Formats: sequence, structure tokens, C-alpha cells
Amino acid sequence: MANHVRIIAGLWRGKHIPVPQNALVRPTGDRVRETVFNWLGTSLYQARCLDLFTGSGILGLEALSRGATEVTFVDNDPKIIHTLKKVLSDCHLDKTKVTLLNQNALLPIHPKPHPYDIIFLDPPFQGDVLDQCIPLLKQYGYEKQGSLVYIEMTETHTLTLPSHWRCLKQGKAGQVVYQLIEVDL
Repeated sequence: MANHVRIIAGLWRGKHIPVPQNALVRPTGDRVRETVFNWLGTSLYQARCLDLFTGSGILGLEALSRGATEVTFVDNDPKIIHTLKKVLSDCHLDKTKVTLLNQNALLPIHPKPHPYDIIFLDPPFQGDVLDQCIPLLKQYGYEKQGSLVYIEMTETHTLTLPSHWRCLKQGKAGQVVYQLIEVDL
């Protein structure tokens, strides 16, 4: 695996982002990311985003590059958070646009945030973390009417969407399935 990924479009187009060496980190590929961000389109402008299971941080960074107002990055690996601090410093980003949290993504964020416009869920593929996480989005108050949720999982993962979620788009690349969901409370 490469030790960096690049931002595809926006303010930081072409910028290379280092990827911490961690067996669980598998950055979303360029082709998939381009598709997903085309799906998101203008909904990114001034959006409040949550990047759970941050990993490389590329989803949240791409959102900021394309006009998101703020991103909360959550990951339990301190090396990932440290690397992101350096990347964000190099980008000369207004610190009020970013919150970096080194914590388990299944625990609530404190202080409790306002609901997010866009939520990125790209957890490790091992185990049932995705299934554990989805009901917590509503329980913790992260989602609202019209929130968009991006999910990435293996093609063998069977996912039952909550009744208040509606799949807008779906794609597949290799053994990865990705979906864009709209919350309809």
C-alpha cells in the first residue's frame, strides 16, 4: 500500500496526505472518492461533517478541500491524530474548522455536538463495528433530517438499514461496496 493519498479536487487539489502505517487503515481509493464526492456535489458547501474511524483522514480532508465548513475527525489511534494535526497545520487551515478527537468512535463525543450534515462511516472491515455504530448516530444526536451518510463495507457484509434511512446511491469497486444514505426522521 502506498504511504500517501492525494486530495482529488478543491482548494488542496493534488496535495499528498501521508498515511500512517496501520494494518486497519485502508484509505478510500481515488476512483471511489471521486464518485462519492460527485454524489455529494453542492451539499458539501458549508456542510458540518463527521469523519468517524478517520484512518488516513482523506474523506474529511477532501470535504474541507471542497467547501465543508467544519469536520470532526474521530479515531482511536494517536498516530493518526498526530499525523492529521501536521497535515492540517501544513494546509494553514483555520483551527475553528476542525476538531480532532483521539477516542473510540463508538463512544459519544463531548461536549455533545450539533447534528451533522454529512457523516462518513468507513470503519475497519473486521468485526461488526459498522453494525454497532449505525444506531449510535441517532442515539448520540449526530444525525438530523436530511443528513447524508456515506458507508463503506466489504461486499460480503450484510447490512440492514434503519427504517429512517434511505439509500440514494450505491457503488462497488473490487470487494468494496459503498452507499450514500439520506436520513429521513
